[in-house]
Amino acid sequence: MTKNETLHIRVNGNVKANAEKTLDALGLSISEAVNALLHQIPLVGGLPFEVKMPAPESIIVRSIEELYAKLEEAEEDIAAGRVIPAEVVHERLKEKY
Repeated sequence: MTKNETLHIRVNGNVKANAEKTLDALGLSISEAVNALLHQIPLVGGLPFEVKMPAPESIIVRSIEELYAKLEEAEEDIAAGRVIPAEVVHERLKEKY
């Protein structure tokens, strides 16, 4: 397939450098990666990866100690009655989604 179109995009320098470093390790250039992305879009009917918001900082666990602390906090909430019945959660999810 003949390549006769040019894309001009502006990106943050750090984003570009990090992408180049990663792609270089894979043996690809940015141009080749973008070309692969553009080929995939019509094949999958959209972006070939999930686009979503990052997890809220309050639920990210970075160490086993932090995990245990969050589990202990959850157990304290349950013991103190700070819970929401499953039926209420399901109903809220149905309303929202």
